[in-house]
Amino acid sequence: MELVESGIIGLDRILGGGFPKGRTLLVAGPAGSGKSTFGIQFLYHGIVSGGESGIFVSFDEHPEHVREEIRNFKWDLSSLEKDNLLVLIDGFSPRAGVSSEERYITPVDVDELITLLVEIIDKTSAERVVIDSITALALSMASEQQIRRQILKLSAVMSSLECTTILTSEMRGGEVSRFGVEEFMSQGVIVLNYEYHNNVAKRSLNIRKMRGLKHEMIERPFSITQNGIIVHSEEQFYH
Repeated sequence: MELVESGIIGLDRILGGGFPKGRTLLVAGPAGSGKSTFGIQFLYHGIVSGGESGIFVSFDEHPEHVREEIRNFKWDLSSLEKDNLLVLIDGFSPRAGVSSEERYITPVDVDELITLLVEIIDKTSAERVVIDSITALALSMASEQQIRRQILKLSAVMSSLECTTILTSEMRGGEVSRFGVEEFMSQGVIVLNYEYHNNVAKRSLNIRKMRGLKHEMIERPFSITQNGIIVHSEEQFYH
């Protein structure tokens, strides 16, 4: 199986080398756990280290806010966009019912999103895609049956395009599959979490599954630094 580097410092070591290329992966966690940062770091690394262009679909935030927040890591997304190495798709403005001056805009509709993704992938030869989040996308649908059908369609299309795709999902109550299908349609599942100990947030990550790879099954601490997400060994984190 061909692997691609995740770009998350310390993660590939416990994954057994990286993410399975061309597969769909789910990154789940509560609000504020670092899912968007995880996705951008995956794309940024693919561009600057592997020459793999990428697409970020933002349903939870306006793309300009994404650009501003990511500058904290000294990652200049705008320059990558100008060089046609990265495309940001605005799914937030249609969802919020406001106008947008972004180049690429998608309504909260899976079929129209797929059409736009196919068009952009054809133009840019993008190999990495992040959709942030499928929770926002799913909440626009009328029934759980429709949600399951459309999420499965999205996953199948991205796999057929041979893109390594990350779908982020907001967890509630510890349930990875909020709609009963996300965990099962993904070839890999990574769960991000945080808990407060003595008023200090402790972040952790575990690989719930990664088909075809032998990987660690234990929970690992991670931190969000100026260099992005770093996954620690227990010794590094606690001593």
